[in-house]
Amino acid sequence: MRKLGLRHSCALGALTVAAFSAVPALAQDAAEDEATDENRIVVTGSYIRGTPEDAAVPVAVVSAEELQNKGISSPLELIKKLPSVGSVLGDTNQFSVSSQGFQGNGSINLRGLGATRTLVLLNGKRMIQAPGDGFTDTNLIPLFALQRVEILKDGAAATYGSDAIAGVANFITRNNFDGVEIAGDYTFISGSDGNYNVSALVGKNFGDLNVMVGAGWQHRSELATTKRSYTSQSYDENASGYSALATPGLFAVTYSGAGTVFAPDSGCNELGGFYTAPVCRFTYIPFDNITEEEDRYQVYAQADADLSDSVRWHAGALWAKTDLESLNYSPAFPPTQGPKGSGFVSAFSTSPNNPAVAAFLAQKGLPLSGGANGTVLAVTNVYYRPFGFIGNPRDPERGAGQGLAKNNAWRVSTGFEIDVGENLVLNVDGTYWRSARTAYAPGIVGSRLQAALNGFGGPNCSGTTAGQNGCQWFNPFVLAGPNNPTLDIANPFYVPGFENDPDLVAWLQVPNGTFQREEQWVGDIVLAGGTGLQLPGGEVNFAVGAQYRKNNFISRPLNDLSNLDINPCFKEGDRSCVGTATDGVGPFIFLGGTRPVSLDQSVYAFFGEVQLPILDNLELTAAIRYEDYGSPIGSTINPKAAVRFEATDWLTLRGSIGTTFRGPLASNVDPNFVTALQGLTATGGNYKSVDIYGNPNLDPETALTYNLGFIVETGGLTFSTDFWTYEFKDQIVITPADAIASFVGNGQTSGTAPVNCSSALVDLITFSGNACTQGVTNGLDIARVRTQYVNGPDVTVRGLDFAAN
Repeated sequence: MRKLGLRHSCALGALTVAAFSAVPALAQDAAEDEATDENRIVVTGSYIRGTPEDAAVPVAVVSAEELQNKGISSPLELIKKLPSVGSVLGDTNQFSVSSQGFQGNGSINLRGLGATRTLVLLNGKRMIQAPGDGFTDTNLIPLFALQRVEILKDGAAATYGSDAIAGVANFITRNNFDGVEIAGDYTFISGSDGNYNVSALVGKNFGDLNVMVGAGWQHRSELATTKRSYTSQSYDENASGYSALATPGLFAVTYSGAGTVFAPDSGCNELGGFYTAPVCRFTYIPFDNITEEEDRYQVYAQADADLSDSVRWHAGALWAKTDLESLNYSPAFPPTQGPKGSGFVSAFSTSPNNPAVAAFLAQKGLPLSGGANGTVLAVTNVYYRPFGFIGNPRDPERGAGQGLAKNNAWRVSTGFEIDVGENLVLNVDGTYWRSARTAYAPGIVGSRLQAALNGFGGPNCSGTTAGQNGCQWFNPFVLAGPNNPTLDIANPFYVPGFENDPDLVAWLQVPNGTFQREEQWVGDIVLAGGTGLQLPGGEVNFAVGAQYRKNNFISRPLNDLSNLDINPCFKEGDRSCVGTATDGVGPFIFLGGTRPVSLDQSVYAFFGEVQLPILDNLELTAAIRYEDYGSPIGSTINPKAAVRFEATDWLTLRGSIGTTFRGPLASNVDPNFVTALQGLTATGGNYKSVDIYGNPNLDPETALTYNLGFIVETGGLTFSTDFWTYEFKDQIVITPADAIASFVGNGQTSGTAPVNCSSALVDLITFSGNACTQGVTNGLDIARVRTQYVNGPDVTVRGLDFAAN
């Protein structure tokens, strides 16, 4: 399952308020030290030198000292404490569509506008992104090496280009560090082994050369859902955590002399479920984790040197990785399709010759084959998912399905700062980064499960006799397991000798995922300084420059079973569906597959900026940027203007207006698709497959942004307020799967009411049996929903920022 980037709907209004006492210094709008000519630096949001307190746009500064005083030991902790930040990645929540497949990633989401709308920089240059997803993985940032963090809470596309719609977060490392610093901490967490961090940083001056090297390790321990009572809710309290597909399931036994008898398997209530005739409601939540066991590593090195009186050199290198080697999932996902086609009802059948059938019939008090009801002709798994409450035998401790996510990335950046005149500086920089991710979830192959139910399972099966010559039987009944391992409940219906072989399970439930890699080359050249032209407030300053960015992205299925070019149909090895409506459904019962993808994108940009000190207390800044994405996206021009007016010694007014943009990712315009999972209202909350297609006709997203604010400084108190607005046009969004399903489902919430087979959107739904019959097909028959990246409707988002220090 490939991960996805943006899954947010913009609200019409937002209000961000910084607490006066809880976080008194994490969002200050001015540095504490008074600016002098010697400490003027390039502040985030401009290529012209200045100081944060002089900026005409809201720039918040968080220093390394503040990070230490607050006990912040990870980028995630810092980001979550910033009042201008909305929900972010970093904590596990696999049930949220917006975070699926992002385990181990972190993000920053300024003003709640989405992680892909916030540009993240390291020392003013673009930082490593999650491959293919368009947002920076903040978990890779070397927090131990930071000097400060600058947060620009304003659109900055005119300065930095794409992605800076909501603003910019610039993580700046230490300069001229000389010494040794070792740090560590341990956090006690009830129910887990706790979290701990350790880091070391060494710096040394060698004349005009400074070298700094450091490393850090952060460990988060697994915290099971069973360790918190709020995760355990009964079906009556919250039905959203329950599924109608379970072990114990509902079976139909067909006799030659008595027809079909429906027989619910035993043990639903006894093993922690909730029986609502005729199905057992299964809760998968106890098998999952609140936080997964996770290890993050970073190694950072940098060198700074004065090569001469007029030439300075900087270089930095970062290697980072994040490992989550035992992600917990449901013991097995429920079927939305089987080898016979789409749909979960009666998707599988169990051979009457399966040895476990006789034990099941005996437990249910039904005649054995050849008895009073005649021969057993068929056993149909009507409502069923493998394992369920008896857990997955490959995880004897918890019974969970096991997945994995690993991120590995590195980045190098170097540049020269050259004085080309008395007040003129030329910067030439180059940055390269590469990010790779391997991730998978456990997926059951439908045709393999069916083969094992018929006695032809296992990797060594040969011949034509069920249960012989290496062929194995799979037991679908609750009698196969001794207990519910995650809740530690003994199974009173367990029959020894009928357990499922873990090796058989490993054959039918395989890793389904991808290896993804993205790399980016960035070249920057900027000339900045004074013009020699004097205004009443001082010299007119300027900056002009150019940038080139090139991205390459590849995605590869981890195995042939996940590769839709090899296995596009319901059955493994079958290709008869190619060219039909079911081409690409893949052989897994729940998760989708992927196709190999190789994409690239090149962007050329030219920009300029001018700073006009009209009066001693009035300054105007203007900027403009041109970016060309080539075909099929095209080019864009974005201007911006900002003004700062010091009305009195204690009151400063500021404002800005401009246009900003976000270009589509290469994966957004590729006609391929990826698959996500979502609980749909029209299916009664049951999770279904959602296929998300790229759109070659996608246009860039644009926004008109403006900000009005004031700063009051009096008696040691600094207070600021900013009113901000974003007017989005052509926003890049995904058509909403839940709304599509609800529209076709006539607004139902039960999943049992008929759908509208003549709906205008019915072609976006795949139903059980690949057909929609008016008056018969209901909400639960929705198997898959097709969605697509599109340019959405205009949206206006506005809010207020308050900060005090």
